[in-house]
Amino acid sequence: MKFQLSALLLGVAASAVSAQEANQTGPFYLHITGKEGSSIDGYAGSCHAGAAIEGFCYSAGALPEGSVSFQYYFNYTGFTVIDDAQVGELWWKLPYTDGNGNSAFEPQTLGLQFIPNSNVAAPMFGISNIAMNVGFDKDSKLFSWFYYDDSTFTPGTNPVPSGEGAVYYQWYVCWQYFTGYYYQSVGWSTTSPPHNPTCEPVDITQVFV
Repeated sequence: MKFQLSALLLGVAASAVSAQEANQTGPFYLHITGKEGSSIDGYAGSCHAGAAIEGFCYSAGALPEGSVSFQYYFNYTGFTVIDDAQVGELWWKLPYTDGNGNSAFEPQTLGLQFIPNSNVAAPMFGISNIAMNVGFDKDSKLFSWFYYDDSTFTPGTNPVPSGEGAVYYQWYVCWQYFTGYYYQSVGWSTTSPPHNPTCEPVDITQVFV
């Protein structure tokens, strides 16, 4: 897997992509389906988790009509490409009313919220300054991407990125507690199996309506 990554010169790859630098696709929806034998079949939706903070929640059944909570955007610079798929950020646009009484929105990027005693992180919007590197493969499935693997580290050897990265599909739907709220929501497990016993593995697929 080869990619082009000038963002490496800036530190964390593809993080904090500004609207001025990025291309954007959307709005689109995210269909969540369980693996074989699972009853999970629904959509991702942004759910309130604090002041200007949203969880990445699971809603079973058909897509609700007209709700911006289920509409997402993909921002990318074109610098990072793997297997012909762009790598960038997942955005949700938080609606609000500005000082003049007009409708407006605040873009929020998807980041990960960890707790110290679990390998399951909660993907959330508006909670992290470090964006999660994501993309959509040829089957429109959402993946995460990173450019090094610490399981390959050796003492005293700087792991300079070699120009190869990897994609990961470690998505789950779990009951998760974050920022004082308990939701059935999307989880990201850094290793398998997930520590949280409610987690079920899922695919997340981009859908344009």
